[in-house]
Amino acid sequence: MVRFFEQLSAENKQLMLSKGTKIKAQSGFVLFSEGDAPKYMYLVLSGLIRLSKMTSDGKEFSLSLLQKDELVGEAGLFNELSVAVTAIVEEDSELIRYDRSVIEKLFIENGELAVTFMKWSAIQNQSTQSKFRDLILCGKKGGLYSTLIRFSNSYGKEHDEGIFINVNLTNVEIANYIGTTREGVNRMMNELKKEGIIFYENNHIVIRNIQYLKDFLQCGDCPVEICTI
Repeated sequence: MVRFFEQLSAENKQLMLSKGTKIKAQSGFVLFSEGDAPKYMYLVLSGLIRLSKMTSDGKEFSLSLLQKDELVGEAGLFNELSVAVTAIVEEDSELIRYDRSVIEKLFIENGELAVTFMKWSAIQNQSTQSKFRDLILCGKKGGLYSTLIRFSNSYGKEHDEGIFINVNLTNVEIANYIGTTREGVNRMMNELKKEGIIFYENNHIVIRNIQYLKDFLQCGDCPVEICTI
């Protein structure tokens, strides 16, 4: 999985850390809301940040769950467009906050930072496109399977029986990632449990047979970097 901060040289990592303001944000805090004017970009030092959008009928649709070494708030920062998503702190987090003018100057003056940002941003765009492709072409079940695979790539840990997803996901939260109801997710998850594809351990999902999910989606050879949440 490609994360922005990991790709920088040691010198530029120190530069990034020195140019922002370190802040702490508690779970539930809103960093910015859809429709706001872009003011800040954040680098995640610890914790989890969820990006979401509101649908036309007022339902929340979750897009991404960002973790350590990733950027938050980059979309729309370098133009006059309003912010397109809402960023909510899902787990107590430590962040570096950058003023818009500061980060713009950094990227203008430092070629490595600018190129790394462009490469990272392109991967993020590809990932978003592939998520919607799975939803459109494979329906709700495909959306669920895609979401489980993406969480396994982003937060998966080795387990004796498969892949342990190291975030506590409720069925309501999963439903928000695929635009369906909790009841629909309950039914599909129960089917996967009955077939032995997944099971739960300490309220965490363990994927026993990830190939089953990939076969349903007819996964190609796309790089794991774009198959993340």
